[in-house]
Amino acid sequence: MMALVLAAVFLGTVLLIFAGYTLVNHRRLATEDALRERLLPGVMKTGAAPAILKEEQRASQLDVLNRLLADKTFTARVAEQLERAGSRSSVGEFVLLCAVIAGVGALIGMQLDVWAMPVFGLIGAACPWLYLKHKERVRLKAFDRQLPEAIDMLVNALKAGYSLQAAMKFIGDEMSQPLGPEFIRFYDEQRLGVDVRTALLDMQARTNLLDLKMFVTALLIQRETGGNLAEVMSNISTLMRERVVLRGQLDTLTAEPKLSAVVLALLPVLLFVVFSVLNPKYMQPLYDTTVGHVMLVYAVVSDIVGYLILRKIGDVDF
Repeated sequence: MMALVLAAVFLGTVLLIFAGYTLVNHRRLATEDALRERLLPGVMKTGAAPAILKEEQRASQLDVLNRLLADKTFTARVAEQLERAGSRSSVGEFVLLCAVIAGVGALIGMQLDVWAMPVFGLIGAACPWLYLKHKERVRLKAFDRQLPEAIDMLVNALKAGYSLQAAMKFIGDEMSQPLGPEFIRFYDEQRLGVDVRTALLDMQARTNLLDLKMFVTALLIQRETGGNLAEVMSNISTLMRERVVLRGQLDTLTAEPKLSAVVLALLPVLLFVVFSVLNPKYMQPLYDTTVGHVMLVYAVVSDIVGYLILRKIGDVDF
């Protein structure tokens, strides 16, 4: 109980510090968020952005944490993951969140045994990553659904006499999240001096979708060789719609193993709760002995690993 109270006090103090910092620097943070949302960090990968924009890119607003995270491969990977998930958090904020949840998990694990502290700490640190991956999957699926319609709009705009840049801006204004802001960002980047090829490749890197790669590749080839861009985009749109149908069929076929993964992962938890309610004395050695603590930790870890393996088996890439 004391550890839970300490964890609550620690978490409350951290949140209070963040709230105070955000309140004091509200205007500056809002300006930086707006700039990061539309231009950063995708432009930074190319080195083509103006120098004044490069100076604004920071891993964290805290100088100490920014120095620790600056120019690290890990920082670049986290920034890329946040970008794909559509998160406005900085790398420093995400790292601090992982550290706080890991600390709370370690304090909870301390109630079982000293061996449980690192295990629960790792589980706590993994929770933000799992949530981020979930947000990324949801965002990319929405992007995938919107892309064929956006390409149809692009074809109609090109036939109406729009330039490519004006057509992309038109799509960005008309489409909702997450596709619309990406096309607006492309338009803003090339207006600031980034060439079209680089802006397209940056948009492709931010999403890492096969359908968008086909779209970008077709655009780049057409700019090099010429041809009827509207006809090429129309064929790409048809291909994407056929892929959506095929993906739906695959989701139907793999629904059973994915559901089995959920059922098999929840079954040990359900049995544990049932036995604890029906016969508490039978489960008491798990709480009172070191061997019981080790078995609990092993059960939690193996259940999570088994669920992830079964989910991976049900995922089909094409």
